[in-house]
Amino acid sequence: MKKYRNLILLIVFLLLVGLFFLLRKNEHQETLLRIMPVDSLEVAKFQIFNAADTVIVYKKDNNWMMSHPDQANANEDMIKFFFREVLTATYSDTAMNEHAKSLHQYGLDAEKEVQLKIFDANGKLLSHCRFGNTNNPYDYFRYGNSRKVYQVRSRTICGRMNPDYKAWRSPVILSIKPYEMTGISVTHPKNSYVLTRDKNDWYYMDKREQFMIPHGNVTMGKILNILERFEAYEYSMADEIDKGSLKVAADVDISLVNGGKRKLMFYQKGEDYYLVLDSHEDRYYHLVYDQVFRFQRHAMVFNARAWPS
Repeated sequence: MKKYRNLILLIVFLLLVGLFFLLRKNEHQETLLRIMPVDSLEVAKFQIFNAADTVIVYKKDNNWMMSHPDQANANEDMIKFFFREVLTATYSDTAMNEHAKSLHQYGLDAEKEVQLKIFDANGKLLSHCRFGNTNNPYDYFRYGNSRKVYQVRSRTICGRMNPDYKAWRSPVILSIKPYEMTGISVTHPKNSYVLTRDKNDWYYMDKREQFMIPHGNVTMGKILNILERFEAYEYSMADEIDKGSLKVAADVDISLVNGGKRKLMFYQKGEDYYLVLDSHEDRYYHLVYDQVFRFQRHAMVFNARAWPS
């Protein structure tokens, strides 16, 4: 009897082991796929929009530009984020919901979702995804008009990928290298002066004095630095500005090696400062005082030598 009992236990054990491996074999293995299996080299334009706003970014030559709601260079950091995080985002091929009757629970209703459309150079739609989030670690998404909901398995991207033009527009509104300039003429309420470049040397001149600016001069360095990367994160349209209340804070004319000109007109209203670039008075860029103050300096600070290191 003991022999038969052991045989029965062995048979049961083998059956259980076989059943285990059979179930393991038939068990669905999660597969991670790219949400947008698009070749990055094919991407020529993308549109990000929700119920309230739209941002359109496109590639011109080798540069990325924003065409809506503003004509401007695109923010390099956001472009890197798009290609590094958004375009490579992954999801599990197992749907969270095969036919969601309520998209609201996934943040995918029309009032909350963020849509992304990607196009190639011929205007062909390469991908259309709708993203949502309900304060969870992961986003949810669906394709086009499908109601099949999937979960994004990479880091959440929905929060940063909003169509906020301030985020997608490059803050750099002017970039001039020192070697691209021949001179800078400045007029402000207390003085006027001219800075002239001769190879690597800069010269200062006003109605009272003239001298070569010492190499490493901090004041000159600050002017060259800001002209190489002049940033403004916000602007107001002309009809939003009371022009009668503005006072000229500085008038700057820049002469370029190629014969061109750039003009910076700084205005002040109380503690607020604005810039009109190249006489385009349709927009007034918001500044901080330091950006204006760099041009309002007097002769003595241009003649100061840098402290020895």
